[in-house]
Amino acid sequence: MRPLLTLMALLAVTALPAQAEVVTVAAARVLEVETGTLLREQVLTIDGGKITGMAARRPGEAVTHDLGDVTLLPGLIDAHVHLIGSEGLRPDQALFESAPRAAISGVANARKTLAAGFTTVRDLGARDFADVALRDAIAAGSVQGPRMLVATSSLSSTGGHGDLNSIPGDIRVLRYSAVADGSEEIRRKVRENVKYGADWIKILATGGTMSAGTDPNMADYTEQELRAAVEAAREKNRDVAVHAHGTEGIKRAVRAGVRSVEHCSMLDDEAIRLIRERGAFAVPNPFTSQYMVERGSAAGYTDYQLAKAKWVLGFKLESLRKAIKAGLLVAYGTDSGVQEHGLNARQFAMFVDAGMSPLAAIQSATVVNARMLRMEGKVGTLKPGAYADLLAVRGNPLENVRALETPAWIMKEGRVFQ
Repeated sequence: MRPLLTLMALLAVTALPAQAEVVTVAAARVLEVETGTLLREQVLTIDGGKITGMAARRPGEAVTHDLGDVTLLPGLIDAHVHLIGSEGLRPDQALFESAPRAAISGVANARKTLAAGFTTVRDLGARDFADVALRDAIAAGSVQGPRMLVATSSLSSTGGHGDLNSIPGDIRVLRYSAVADGSEEIRRKVRENVKYGADWIKILATGGTMSAGTDPNMADYTEQELRAAVEAAREKNRDVAVHAHGTEGIKRAVRAGVRSVEHCSMLDDEAIRLIRERGAFAVPNPFTSQYMVERGSAAGYTDYQLAKAKWVLGFKLESLRKAIKAGLLVAYGTDSGVQEHGLNARQFAMFVDAGMSPLAAIQSATVVNARMLRMEGKVGTLKPGAYADLLAVRGNPLENVRALETPAWIMKEGRVFQ
């Protein structure tokens, strides 16, 4: 069975009013991300916020946007962000930030992300359903930001990565929680998240770096419990993303049928084989750990968070090299929000350093992510029928992938970002 984007998600990504006029965009180079072909002096035609065609520019042809000596490519996709709330807050610190304040921070974070050239994101975990509100506000055109698919609250076992482990047991927090143990509780929380607007389901299969009292290497859910989440999500036409650092948690999740494995920090040969056989997507995020190690306590990270980040970074880099060498479907996700927003493109260089070609790194944030999100032909491409999400950079990103870190011009659905 192939789950489809839900009606809610489709409404969210198509709610903007159509452009009345035909818009044309010209650039010295256009990168065809599917093949790596650089086309010279092309003109893209846009109608109703979608691309309708591309052709060689005729001598003297007038266009709406003449970008000159840049490379034009599709808007990028970050498949793992957390836009809601202030950056870098520990779970206990987030208790002192109200839901309205977190949502307002999300508006600013969304703008930073779009300014970085990322026109579509999958937001994998937020509180108080502020991600749903932000998604819908962006879709309605009242807020500038990337197109969003959201997972609302991540499912966690008691004492797991999504629990408030640093809060004393005699204190009760009256906020929505997706802490769930056992298959029936998990099924109920999946249905509840969908009820409140989730496009994706995220489940936390291992401990994590940012949470108190958890071990990233420890598996926190049984395979049966993970399968219950996948089955319940599938019944609602949703896919499941799993947070999994440790090897056993990765294997259990992939056998259970998840679509994407986030972090993938500790891959062994069997885990790689399972991911390949099941057609799952690996979504490593080495930039997060590197950022934490480099910034240290100056960025507000605690001693336990930094110790875990230092420990897991080596595993992440080695697993990324293994995943690339094995030809896994490596998708681009940064975990932005753990680190500062707007730095999303800095991870491309790490992918290249780990063995990807610049083209493959770009594809991870375009065609691969579009496939993972079941939005092929809509995002991550410049083919006719796709949303007119465009990114222009100076130079040639196939020669220097870091060119993606400083966008020269951005368009989303036919509207120039300003």
